[in-house]
Amino acid sequence: MNEEQLFNMVNNGVILAKEQLAHHQRVHPFALTLNNLNEVVTLEAPTTLEDTYIWLMDQLKVEVTKNSTIDAIAIFAAVSIPAHYKPQKENGIRVHLEERSKRDNKIGGRFLYVPYELTKGVESDAVEVHLYDPIPVAFVPEIF
Repeated sequence: MNEEQLFNMVNNGVILAKEQLAHHQRVHPFALTLNNLNEVVTLEAPTTLEDTYIWLMDQLKVEVTKNSTIDAIAIFAAVSIPAHYKPQKENGIRVHLEERSKRDNKIGGRFLYVPYELTKGVESDAVEVHLYDPIPVAFVPEIF
């Protein structure tokens, strides 16, 4: 897998989440997958579901099992960042990132918490989103 493509997938997902925050002041959880041809596919949960994050996790588990060309997955959601990580802001975009090549690693998955702050413009009602440095946290892979 191309590490630059993985970075681009994550970066583009954060940009999409930031746009949702600017327009709706919330993030409807979504996922991106990266395949062995470096193609990115978006997976969105139906808005009628109560727990879209769990739905995305379940769908991705099925997808990576039946589709061996998926090299990486990322789930994006807005969360309150646990205080013990000492975030610059409590609110954050959490990126749940896993790679097929790291599925056998004891701590092969990662959360990237991207703290954010919403502010209203002085001259307009437009909401601005300021992102802070991400906080990486390793964990045992859950999807691959």
